[in-house]
Amino acid sequence: MSNWNEHPEIDTTIIRTLVDAVGVDAFSGMRSQFVSDLRSLTQAYHEAFARSDLAEARASAHALKGAASNIGLVRLGAIAGYLEREATDPGGDLDAILDLSIARLEEAS
Repeated sequence: MSNWNEHPEIDTTIIRTLVDAVGVDAFSGMRSQFVSDLRSLTQAYHEAFARSDLAEARASAHALKGAASNIGLVRLGAIAGYLEREATDPGGDLDAILDLSIARLEEAS
């Protein structure tokens, strides 16, 4: 698996742009929904991969990549893109990057 440390964790410009566009209160609600969606998509990837449903795993990874990218979570988007292409077992990397990305998102906003 690639070295995910080569990718920045977050793009604060995207986060600031979103906050400026919708306001702090609205962004807080959006952030909660994004976090919930990111967790669900990560779980869906794990479940599909465990069932050897690689098409569904790729679809979950694709959706995760898009959701992460839309909110500026660069490293999470990068691993999701890799999983979309390779449909492989991410080990603990995906969950670790998800947790770190969520923490950074909350710090940045």
